[in-house]
Amino acid sequence: MTKRFASVALATAATILNCAVFARSAEPGAGENVLQQTSTFALGGIGVAGTMSEGERALRELLGGSDALLRLDRLLSTAGPAGQLYALLGLRLKDRAAYDRAITKMGARNGKVETARGCILSQENFADLLKEIDSGQHDQFLDRKWRN
Repeated sequence: MTKRFASVALATAATILNCAVFARSAEPGAGENVLQQTSTFALGGIGVAGTMSEGERALRELLGGSDALLRLDRLLSTAGPAGQLYALLGLRLKDRAAYDRAITKMGARNGKVETARGCILSQENFADLLKEIDSGQHDQFLDRKWRN
């Protein structure tokens, strides 16, 4: 009877621990929050100093997590246009099938998105930026190693 009780207690503890880990991973993290709020799509060095944008840093953080696909997919419905572009880029790199489903689900987006390319700030069409993502034009920026 004691062995059976210990087995049940151990199984219950494992279930509770698994639920706690899942619940914690389901909550938005710092990177996800940044991408939900970002209004600028910027990859590569920006500004006079050529620093990494907050959006790129947040995307890199998300891509390194075990729950990246969940978070990126969630951003498609919780983020503004710039955050959605980051999420689509991340999905394209992590899981091409998930990216294709997201593109289909989102439909044709229109409108302008603020961008930063080097020192140049501008407004670009969402659809044009999506074509750049789809063609792999931005992959090189995320392959780049940054000095801390």
